[in-house]
Amino acid sequence: MSYFKKYQFFIQIMTILLAAFLLTIPQVYLKGFVIGSDAMFHFNRFYDASEQIKHGNFQYFITMYGFQQSGRIVNAMYGPIFAYFQGVLVLISNSWFHYQIISNFLIYLLSGLSMFALLKKIHISGWLSVGTGIFFMTTYPIQYWIDQQGLSAWPSAILPLCLIPLVKLVDKQKLDVLGTSISIGIMFQIHVLSTLFLVLIYFCFFTYIFVQSQYKKRLMKQLCISIVLFMIITMNVWLNMLDIYRFNQLVPPFFNNHMENNTITANSAYWIRYPKFLPILFAVCFSSVLDKRHRVSPFLKVSVAIIVVFTVLATNFFPWKTLSSLEVPFLGLLQFPFRFIVFGIVLLLISIAMIVSARPEIRLAKPIYLFLLLGLSLLQVTYQNTSKMIDWHLSDTAVNRRVHSYVFVDDERKMKDQLFSSDKEKILESFQKSAPDYLPLYKIDQSSKYGAYGDDVIKNNHHFDKKVEHKALLVTWQGDQVEKVKVPVIKYERTQLVLNGQKLEKDDYSLSTIGVVSLNQKIGQNELTVTYKAPWFFMITLLLPALFWIAIICYYLKKMIRSILN
Repeated sequence: MSYFKKYQFFIQIMTILLAAFLLTIPQVYLKGFVIGSDAMFHFNRFYDASEQIKHGNFQYFITMYGFQQSGRIVNAMYGPIFAYFQGVLVLISNSWFHYQIISNFLIYLLSGLSMFALLKKIHISGWLSVGTGIFFMTTYPIQYWIDQQGLSAWPSAILPLCLIPLVKLVDKQKLDVLGTSISIGIMFQIHVLSTLFLVLIYFCFFTYIFVQSQYKKRLMKQLCISIVLFMIITMNVWLNMLDIYRFNQLVPPFFNNHMENNTITANSAYWIRYPKFLPILFAVCFSSVLDKRHRVSPFLKVSVAIIVVFTVLATNFFPWKTLSSLEVPFLGLLQFPFRFIVFGIVLLLISIAMIVSARPEIRLAKPIYLFLLLGLSLLQVTYQNTSKMIDWHLSDTAVNRRVHSYVFVDDERKMKDQLFSSDKEKILESFQKSAPDYLPLYKIDQSSKYGAYGDDVIKNNHHFDKKVEHKALLVTWQGDQVEKVKVPVIKYERTQLVLNGQKLEKDDYSLSTIGVVSLNQKIGQNELTVTYKAPWFFMITLLLPALFWIAIICYYLKKMIRSILN
C-alpha cells in the first residue's frame, strides 16, 4: 500500500494516458479515416503552416501552400500560433492518417489531464479526479474534433486548465494576475469565439466575488493589470487583426437564419448523447444544488448558475427562431446555439465531481456506480469510433461530399489511398471545399461567396502553375493572345502584385466581389508575383509577446524547481 501511495500520482497520469490510447485504438487497428465537415478547412490551414516550417518560408498573413495557393488570409485571423502547433504535428506525421491519430490522441490526453489538474486544485480526491478526466474525454465537446474536426473541441479540452485561476479568486478573493492573463491568452491564441465564452465565465465569477468582497479596490487593480498583460501576450493576434480589418472589408461570417434547428432540443441533440446518460447528470447536479439540507460552496453555486443559463440558451426554450429572423449582428458570430452547451458540459462535470466529493452518502459517490458510468461511457465512444472506421471502409466514397465541395479524382480508391500517402498535398488537390471565411469584400451584393470562390479560384486553378520562391508566390501561365484573364489569386489592400517584372498599380487590374484579380496577359509566358507587405509594427507584435511568454515560462520553471528542491 505504501508503494502504491508513493507512486499514486504517476499511476493516475498513466491511467489517463492509457484511456487516451484506448480511445484511439479503433482507428489505429482498423486504419479508417474521418473526414468531418470542417476537416478540409483545417487541413489546409495546418498544411500551409507545416510547409512554412519545412521550407523556412514564414508568411504570417497570406497562404502560399494551402487553400489553392490563393494568397488568401486565414491563419492570421484564426489562431495563428495554434495553427503552427498543428503544423508541427502535420510535419512530423507520415500522412494525414498518422496526423489524425496523433491529434486525436493528444486531444484525448490533453482533455483528461486538464480536468484532472483542475479537480486536484480544488482538492477532489485523486481517483475521482482521474475518473472525471477520463469521463470528460468521452463527451461530445471532445468528440467534436474526432467526428467533425470541429476546432472548438480544442478550447474545450483546455477549458478546465483555464478555470484554475478562479479557484484562488473564490477561495482568497484574489485575482491571479498571471494565471488569468495566461489562461485567457492561450484560449485567444486558439479560438476567438471560445475566448468570449471564457471571459463570460470569468465575468460571472468575478462579479459574484466583487459584490461580496471587502477588497474591491485590490480586485479592480488586479483586473486592470491582467487585462494589460493579456493585451501584450496576445498582441500578435488582435493588433494584426485590427490592421487587416482597418484596410479591408471582409466577408461576414455565414449568418444562420434557422438557429432554432441547431439547438440541443432540435437537430443538435447529439451534444448531450455522449454518453447517453449525460442528461441524468444534469438532473443530479441541479437537484443536489437545490437541496437546501446541504451547504453549497460559492464555486459550485456560480458554476451551476452558469450551467443553467448556458443550457437554456442551447435549447429552443430560448426564442432563437425569432432572434435569427431579426439578423442581429452578434448572432452572425455565434451561428449555432449548441455552442453554449459545450462550456455547460465542462462546468457540469466539474460540478458533479464537487458534489460527489462533498456528499459521499449519495449513490453516485459509491465507487461501483462511478466505475459503471465510466465503463459505459468508454464503451459507447469506443463502439462509435469503431463503427466510423468500419463505415468508412464499407463506403463507396472516400469523403463526405457535402455542399460547396469539389472532387477532381474519379477513382475513390485513389482518394482513400491519398489519405495514407506521404504526399499530403494530393488529397487537398483531389477534394476541395469552398469556404469564403476572411475573404475581402469589394462589392455588397446577394451573390453566393461560396460559389464565387468555387468558380473563380477552385475550378480556375488548374489553368495556372503555382510555386513559392524567395518568400513570394509565383503564378505562371501561357497566354494565347493579349486579353484580360482572371488569375486565381486573392488581393487584399496590403497584397502586392508584380506582373512580368512590372509592379501593378490599382489601375492595372480589376477585382471581383471577393478580390480575385483580373489583369491583362501577354502572348506567351506570364508570371505574376504575389507578396504581402506587413505593417511596420508587425515584428513588434511577434517579439514583444514572445519575450513575455519566455519570461512567464522561466518564472514557472523556477517556481517548480524551487518547490521540488524544498
